[in-house]
Amino acid sequence: MYRGFKLNEFIDQCFGNARASCKGIQMPVHYGSTDLSFVTISSTLATQMPQAVGSAYAYKRAQNGLCVVCYFGEGAASEGDAHAALNFSATLEVPVLFFCRNNGYAISTTTVDQYRGDGIASRGPGYGMATIRVDGNDLFAVYNATKAARELALNEMRPVLIEAMTL
Repeated sequence: MYRGFKLNEFIDQCFGNARASCKGIQMPVHYGSTDLSFVTISSTLATQMPQAVGSAYAYKRAQNGLCVVCYFGEGAASEGDAHAALNFSATLEVPVLFFCRNNGYAISTTTVDQYRGDGIASRGPGYGMATIRVDGNDLFAVYNATKAARELALNEMRPVLIEAMTL
């Protein structure tokens, strides 16, 4: 389906059966692949963010030309792990893209009740991070923003925050 992740492996993992590489012990929709460097998602908000920084630090030390992409929503951005990860990534200068999907609702909390300001992108400069805000409903804009962020992360060996404003 994507980068070699086969449909039957995806289905096996979604159904949690014994044929799956996780042997049926993973949560639903927590699919991944060790061989393809797809890390499973975390159910607890923002816990994947410090993990992404750790992986990016390993990539930096290995000098293998790889970067990490970490997806999260604006609700997760209010968790302590998110702030720790953003700060840690900037301090270590690691190649990681933090991609925030901001749809205006964190499960059931509006952005007005969650944070002040106009979004998550305004946090990036405070951590010394390059930041891009993009129309998350425009596929081409998202592609171009992600491509530019990846080049920046790899060429300058530093984290980049992308905020995709979507519905």
